[in-house]
Amino acid sequence: MKYSNVLGRPFASQSAIYDLPADVQEHNRLNLQHDLLKVLVDGLYVPPDLVKTALDPTQRGKKCSVMDVGTGSGIWAIEMAKEFPSADVVGMDLVNPANVTETPPNCRFEIGDANLDWGRYAGAFDVVHMRSVASGVWDFKTLLHNVAQTLRPQGVILLVSPSARIYSETKESLNGRDQDAPGWSAFAALNEASGQATS
Repeated sequence: MKYSNVLGRPFASQSAIYDLPADVQEHNRLNLQHDLLKVLVDGLYVPPDLVKTALDPTQRGKKCSVMDVGTGSGIWAIEMAKEFPSADVVGMDLVNPANVTETPPNCRFEIGDANLDWGRYAGAFDVVHMRSVASGVWDFKTLLHNVAQTLRPQGVILLVSPSARIYSETKESLNGRDQDAPGWSAFAALNEASGQATS
């Protein structure tokens, strides 16, 4: 694995577009994000009925498999492996998790680039999970097509992509265009400009 060093922090150098570090500090941040998202959705995944059906070996007639794309710290994959001990869980990312001390026997991690590494996974998974991967994706349409090809019949894709919109305390979207407007935000202005550039 090749890393580049920026201000003392390692970055996976095989990806030209993913610009977050690959170290314990970053994986601790991802663990905190994971805990917050679990509170928001009241668990590891929604909708629970579809996921539980997709991972029920009595209904599937074979061992079930889960892929966590962009696994980061690996926490989601590890917790899914604990919740579904009869399923194989694979976490894939540009680097292996930095601070995993104990991995369930039904969980493993693979190094791979979500933009490239899909052929070997055709028809391999019952559930594919992707969370906050947009900053490292070249072409989301192609990625979703590739992920769909990895699913077994009646498989489920779990896609979590947070909105970068900025909201006021009254839950109104802040307008980034008018710098003199109340609640103006430089981040909202950048977000709006990037949305216009990609629309």
